[in-house]
Amino acid sequence: MLEVGIVVFNKVEELDFIGPFETISYLNKLHPNAVTVKLVAESLNPVRAFNGLNFIPDATFCCEHQYDIVIVPGGAGRKQAMFNKSILDFIKRQAPQAKYICSVCTGAFILAETGLVDSLTATTHYTALEELAASYKNITVLPKRVIKNDKYWFAAGISSGIDLSLELIKELFCEKDQMEIAQRLEYTPQI
Repeated sequence: MLEVGIVVFNKVEELDFIGPFETISYLNKLHPNAVTVKLVAESLNPVRAFNGLNFIPDATFCCEHQYDIVIVPGGAGRKQAMFNKSILDFIKRQAPQAKYICSVCTGAFILAETGLVDSLTATTHYTALEELAASYKNITVLPKRVIKNDKYWFAAGISSGIDLSLELIKELFCEKDQMEIAQRLEYTPQI
């Protein structure tokens, strides 16, 4: 079973994490019990996302569980999350054994702050490209929908997390599954 942990925090952008959650979870419709997707936060207290969605995380950062894939979304809350030691330490602990560490939108700032993606190529939401490039001079920033650097992948903004998730499905399962899930979502991949 593939285990996916999606980092969440107050003021996280809803579609940044819901898009990947929904897309990857659809694998279970094609292959029962193929994947588990969990929302991972600092505590199990309710989280209030950027547009007002309230939800309860599934697990905490202090749990020593290892995920195959870690997805780091963005949103207005990233401005505090990118300096949150619990979040940064969680990602650093996951990185050595994870197959993929991914960011969506301004989650790229959180990954950049860990130091794990130094000297790699990254992307983020189009309104934050200049800020990312100016803040992390050791990262090459490009305006692309999805960027893959071995285990570190980046998706541009908001809905591009769906594209990133479909690419993960193609990589870990097959193109047929990728296309079937895109069809079920009535989504046309943009990569």
